[in-house]
Amino acid sequence: MSQLSNQEIEQTLRDSECLISSSEVAAAYGRLAAILNQHYAGTNPIVMVVMNGGLIPAGQLLTQLTFYHRMHYIHATRYRHNAGTNELVWNYKPDLDISGERILLIDDIFDEGITLKTIVAELRKENPASIECCVLLNKQHDRKVAGFDVDFVGLNVADRYVYGCGMDFHGYLRHLPGIYAIKD
Repeated sequence: MSQLSNQEIEQTLRDSECLISSSEVAAAYGRLAAILNQHYAGTNPIVMVVMNGGLIPAGQLLTQLTFYHRMHYIHATRYRHNAGTNELVWNYKPDLDISGERILLIDDIFDEGITLKTIVAELRKENPASIECCVLLNKQHDRKVAGFDVDFVGLNVADRYVYGCGMDFHGYLRHLPGIYAIKD
């Protein structure tokens, strides 16, 4: 990943528009947390954060969860230099026994679904009781991978290159509290 200059990052921000405000994102986290709290009450699942993108959404959600849970993370990607590839690379595969466990995966976005579908398929080999996926954003388009869907979605977003709330622009701007895209 190449480093951008401060001027390039600032120019990106000037050339961008806010698609979803920070207050709309915060409200979505609240709605998601309420649904998750009801769904997982009394079940003691393992919450797994899909790194790096899932870090921000998980951090926002975890402080609002009222059910007991254990935390872990996964670091798998199929992106190289901001372009998707067909190969999933495990930077960190979970090192705990998940057999018979309920698993909640938290990620930033359900785009085509290739990465999440592959992660779920790999984890299913370890015989968990269930695996469910929670994402902040669902990108609206018809290129979704067949035979896979996510279980919990905070917001829908247009089919654009988006960043903020865990999603990056060339490795930067994941920390922004809203969802942004370069102006058309």
